[in-house]
Amino acid sequence: LVTKNNQVLLEKGYGLANREANIPNTPATKFMIASVSKQFTAACILQLVEAGKLSLDDKLNKFSSTFPRANEVTIHMLLNHTSGIKNYTDQKFFEINAGAQSFSKEAMVAYIQRLGYDFEPGAKFSYSNTGYVLLGWIIEQVSGMPYSKYVQAHIFDKLGMKNSGCSVLGKLADGAKGYSKEVVAGDELCREWEFAAGGLYATVGDLYKWDRALYGNTLLSDASKQKMFNPGQENYGYGFGIYEVAKHRCIGHSGGLPGFSTNISRFVDDDVCIVVLSNNEFSADMVAENLASILFDAPVYKQPTEVKLDAALLDRYVGKYVSAQFGVLEFVKKNDKLYSFMASQPDALAEPKPESATKFFLDFDVRNGLEFELDAAGKPTKAWRCFKGERVEELQKQ
Repeated sequence: LVTKNNQVLLEKGYGLANREANIPNTPATKFMIASVSKQFTAACILQLVEAGKLSLDDKLNKFSSTFPRANEVTIHMLLNHTSGIKNYTDQKFFEINAGAQSFSKEAMVAYIQRLGYDFEPGAKFSYSNTGYVLLGWIIEQVSGMPYSKYVQAHIFDKLGMKNSGCSVLGKLADGAKGYSKEVVAGDELCREWEFAAGGLYATVGDLYKWDRALYGNTLLSDASKQKMFNPGQENYGYGFGIYEVAKHRCIGHSGGLPGFSTNISRFVDDDVCIVVLSNNEFSADMVAENLASILFDAPVYKQPTEVKLDAALLDRYVGKYVSAQFGVLEFVKKNDKLYSFMASQPDALAEPKPESATKFFLDFDVRNGLEFELDAAGKPTKAWRCFKGERVEELQKQ
């Protein structure tokens, strides 16, 4: 979906919502929206603040007497990813159990309590799904309603978002089936773990209704929206990031789940909204950015050309490299192809495609790539994480 000045320029589905049944994607197809859900959770919290039932300065110990260091964590910190509580989706237990088992809210919170902290609360930014699960739990305590019913009554119903809701099971009636490289297909996962961090579904049209509502005061006051869109650490507000695309200010967010990739980009100074929902994990971010570039007459990043390498050459890249942002990245060779994964998520394989003997781009988002530096003997000494062909982070070889 692409809109400008409240006029729809493009609204179209591509590919199949269900390959087995040969059902096409259309503008009416429902998609899991993953972390795009966070902005709705943030709006629910701000509504409760406006109603006098919450304060952004409330501490976590107001809602739990057993959560470690709860007197140091505020709702504000949970909203803008500065609480320091470990991200549950980075944990091995989550990788093994979450998609296959059903968990009560109490079990989820009890598990999160055991995770501990990565840093002092409020000290820095680190994107964490944990904070938004806790926010959903707080919404339920304060409102006396299940999260799914609260967001339905106070946002979706108010805006006429008739094709949006909260999914416990990934399989949606008349919705897109998620296709993933993972062992578990996207629509076979239990969605309870995603909860208020990523468990909502919508259509592109419903998300456009949400975009229009954020220009008015149907849901939130101007003061609340200012808090939501105010860039904090790492330019993150409440459920939205604030950044530039094609030299235009964007208030948006992306999302990813097994089988799904999503993006909403709101260019509020230009009255432009772009929504991209994918059910095959191809980067919605890249598609949204390229659509914006076309609209704003900016250069469009094109996919590099894949070249064929002798499989024996790939052996030299096998090993571990350390990223300050992502931790240990490991490269392995399988079936004469190179694959990479984060040590914290060993089952989430990416396939770097060669564009030269030393440069690779990632299959799911071709803007991201890798470049290896070799010594005189042809052995890698280090690697670089690249974005649009530019080096952005040095990776030390272990």
